[in-house]
Amino acid sequence: MGNDNEVFVARQPILDRQRTVVAYELLFRDDGSGEARIGDGARATAQVIARVFGQLGLRSVVGGCSGFVNLDTETLLSRDFERLPKQGVVLELLETIEVDDAVVHRCAELKHLGYRLALDDFCAIAPAYEPLLALVDIVKIDVLQLDPRALELLVQRLRLYPPRLLAEKVDTLERARRCLALGFDLYQGFFFGRPTALASA
Repeated sequence: MGNDNEVFVARQPILDRQRTVVAYELLFRDDGSGEARIGDGARATAQVIARVFGQLGLRSVVGGCSGFVNLDTETLLSRDFERLPKQGVVLELLETIEVDDAVVHRCAELKHLGYRLALDDFCAIAPAYEPLLALVDIVKIDVLQLDPRALELLVQRLRLYPPRLLAEKVDTLERARRCLALGFDLYQGFFFGRPTALASA
């Protein structure tokens, strides 16, 4: 157990096709165990923002890389995170967000403000997501949820849209090779690196 002044956050690396770390997903942690225990998504996001940007400092957490920050619906529609540096973060829209006109309008507004956006845990193209696919910068595809043929077809369809594609939850060399062959731009998962907890007293 840490003391009351200790600050915890975890980060998981995101790599490019040359296996260079280009970003980290920033994750909420209650303590230094590295385990995720999240009951309230908005609170977790608020804590990550406070810890990384207020106490630890973004550069000390990600160096010269970008930090992916998870947003649920409540946080996305609020103004709480607009103090975050536009050049240093990617706003990651959680899969729990129900896409409607308000969400699409908010994402368009954030893009106009200069923020980069990513869709999390993507597995299929539904009509509601098509306006977002024209706005976001990155689509994170959950490769564990799709068989090889379904993954190939989804990648082919998404190539018709502007975003870069990120293979997430890549846990084996075989999956890494398959995703590389499919032309993914970015990679994340236990094969490349597990989340590691950082702390600062």
